[in-house]
Amino acid sequence: MKKSELNLSVLKNSFNTLLECYDDFLNEQEGRIKNYIKDSCIKRFEYTYEMAKKIMNKYLKKEYDKTEKELSINNIFREMYGLGFIKNFENWVLYRERRNTTSHEYNQDEADIDIIPDFIDDVQFLINQLEKNLE
Repeated sequence: MKKSELNLSVLKNSFNTLLECYDDFLNEQEGRIKNYIKDSCIKRFEYTYEMAKKIMNKYLKKEYDKTEKELSINNIFREMYGLGFIKNFENWVLYRERRNTTSHEYNQDEADIDIIPDFIDDVQFLINQLEKNLE
């Protein structure tokens, strides 16, 4: 697969906005502004997750001729884990659950950003693995 066939720039851009926002969250004092930044971090987590999932799906289709029917969300994570592109299948299942909870049933108590450090680490690993493979 040629690098041009799988454009990682959208994933990298969304990931970078999450990194910036999370850094602001960590550096902000408690209060209303910190809550606004937390909301922004959650939204950025959601769209970075979506971009990562789409890239994984696209990669498996192009590189391994997987069909849409074969690529349920859990199968995408299993395949990518088996190929060494993600470190932990269970983490990605958790990210999916959290993404669904925050976007479909927004609840301030459920919208916990404690998973963001692990998510950042896992997305960086995914990007690095994809870049190595696409060189």
